[in-house]
Amino acid sequence: MTKNPRLLALAALALIGTSALWLNNLRSAVRLGNPGVKLASIPVLDEDSKVARTNSVALPLRVPGFESKLANITRLELNYLPPDTTYARRFYSIPKEGFAVQASAVLMGTDRTSIHRPEYCLTGQGWSITRQQATSIQIGGDQPFRLPVQRYDMSYQGELNGQMAVRSGIYVFWFVADGQVTESHVKRQWWLIRDLLLHRTLQRWAYISFFADCAPGQEEATYTQITRLVAATVPDFQLTTGSTP
Repeated sequence: MTKNPRLLALAALALIGTSALWLNNLRSAVRLGNPGVKLASIPVLDEDSKVARTNSVALPLRVPGFESKLANITRLELNYLPPDTTYARRFYSIPKEGFAVQASAVLMGTDRTSIHRPEYCLTGQGWSITRQQATSIQIGGDQPFRLPVQRYDMSYQGELNGQMAVRSGIYVFWFVADGQVTESHVKRQWWLIRDLLLHRTLQRWAYISFFADCAPGQEEATYTQITRLVAATVPDFQLTTGSTP
């Protein structure tokens, strides 16, 4: 039986129109969720040390046993991610031990593309991921809990400060929203879609990461120091202590 091309075209247009109307109605009824992290009037500086944002995720300024200073966000990051993205970045260090960690936070606004797969940035900077492990870190404070995190062990071979070098790196990260926390990018995406469809709530997910490079063979000692820093800072800036199944 020959199908009428005109009828097929009209049916397709009707389907597209119905879908567009449904998505528009859904969007207008969607509530923006509360962030699972604290915000503060701490400036975000670009690579020229100019103020790019006037508020940020409240990574603590002082942590016992560590020195701390504000770190810059590159203009590439600021221009690439949606304009309502909220950032934070600090360096924490123990100078006498030669230990330094870059802590970063990216909080989405109304655009979910603020957060992408961690692998993209890491490999784009020349790092190779040698191992991935889902694990957890014990967090103390008034409400102790196990924080699920993803640990990436990495390696770098290339020019560093004008010389060829081989370095290792430890990258620890997780995602947190209002009442939800996970180490899985896939699970985060599923929960975002679920909440959007079932509860008409667009959760404001934040992507939190801690990174330190080290000499080959120092990976476990570096990870231990990162876990100590995570345990010390999370109670100060993270509002969520559990996950939603």
